[in-house]
Parts: sequence; structure tokens; C-alpha cells
Amino acid sequence: MLLSIVENPTRRRILEALVREPHYPLQLSKELGVSQQAVMKNLSLMEQNGMVVSYRETSNMGPMRTLYVPNTEFTLVIDMHNSMFNTRLIAPGSGEAHHADFDSMDAAAARVRELDSMIEELDRQRAELLEERNSVMSWITERIQETDDYGQRKAMYEKVDRAPTKGGAVSKEVSR
Repeated sequence: MLLSIVENPTRRRILEALVREPHYPLQLSKELGVSQQAVMKNLSLMEQNGMVVSYRETSNMGPMRTLYVPNTEFTLVIDMHNSMFNTRLIAPGSGEAHHADFDSMDAAAARVRELDSMIEELDRQRAELLEERNSVMSWITERIQETDDYGQRKAMYEKVDRAPTKGGAVSKEVSR
């Protein structure tokens, strides 16, 4: 369900606005140039699926407003490479808030840029590891496909895909 929610461009734009600050539907409609009905429909779907929550707040300009805020934090990783299709939902760390105390907005903005740079470096390293994995898997795939027996090929793929056991390497050879 998460993938179907974030694949929609309007919902992504709504979430981009909500992660900055709470918004009410009319405000989102004007900011995004989308009908209020479309905003409400998408907010309702996201609320039903636990991505956002709403609360009521009094307004000095009229009736009470319903504001929406994100209800969860996550990282979604999808890898599709040679002999690899993997989706992972990564929850936030320990849950303990890191207390940030800065002397100025400039100092805080500089720290955000520094953290973003560190994340980009981790992404670059991850891409290099995936590239090496692809190369190794290409070699393995060529060897496996030299075998005419599909049952044997399937067993060989399973051996490659299997996670190591507690003792380290897989202890049994699979052959058919």
C-alpha cells in the first residue's frame, strides 16, 4: 500500500508540504494548484493508511480547521539489479530525539548541508557496492546458464540467493 500511495505525484506533493509544517486542505489546494476535493480524497486515503493524522484547530479567521501532519517516518529502498530485486522499509533509528542547539539559523543550515553531504556519500558508496555485486552476479549467471538442466539451474540460483547460516557458509551442497 505504501508504494501505491507514494507513487502518486499529487500525494507526493502533499507529503512534501506536510513534512515541512501542518497544512489544512484549502491551504494545500491553493499551494499545489489542485482541487480541494482531490486534496481531501488523497488526505483521506493517506490517513486511512496511517501516513498522516489530522487534528482540529481553532481559527481566528472563521470556523475550526482540520490540519494534517505526517504520522510516520521511514526510508523506502528498492533495488532492481542483475539477479536482485529487493524492497526494504527502513524505520527511523532508536527513536531518541537528538537535541539540536544552534546559535543561528546559518549554523543549523550548515549542519543540514553537512548531513546531506554525508548521506550522498553513503549513497555513492552503496551504488559502488551494488555495481560490484552486479558484476559478480553476471559471472555467476553466466556459469549457471551453461547448465542445460533447469532443475539444476534453479538449485544453483537458490544456493546463491540463500542467506548464510549462523555458522557462516551454507553447509549443504544442493544438487539434483
